[in-house]
Amino acid sequence: MQPRFYKTFIALIVGVFVVSCNGLPGATVWLKKIDFESDPNANGGTPFVCHVVIANSQDLCGKLRGMNSKVYFSKLTSLEKSYRDSLEIIKYDIIPGKNKLDQKITPKSYLKARGAFLFVKYLNPGDFTEEIGAFRNVVIRFLPHGIEVHPDLNLDELTSKLNL
Repeated sequence: MQPRFYKTFIALIVGVFVVSCNGLPGATVWLKKIDFESDPNANGGTPFVCHVVIANSQDLCGKLRGMNSKVYFSKLTSLEKSYRDSLEIIKYDIIPGKNKLDQKITPKSYLKARGAFLFVKYLNPGDFTEEIGAFRNVVIRFLPHGIEVHPDLNLDELTSKLNL
């Protein structure tokens, strides 16, 4: 009799857990790791800044989704003050020709995160912004006049895919 009781008890616990998980807000940010590959002529050979921004509110996520990199960097101080509890920024200094591999991304809470964005401060005109939260691993390639985002690949897979 006891083994049957334990099986029933475990089934009940698992059932409650599954039902309660369905009641939690769905995770919208899966990002765990980024590889940065920088061409020696990226941004005219001049070092530049790259931000990975995690929005922990729907309001902030909507605002970031509507910004290009120029607007984001011009409003950065204001965003940090207005959304200090809802904003996580991971800042990278990128030197053309130098790669940064296996950059771990660990938001304070995957359950609260509503979006993850990449903003790059290039000298060239353009919109150097990407939404990257839906992917677990991302390879970002910084090129002379732009960026490429390759989701769910590591640098070795990307090199193989591009036949480099």
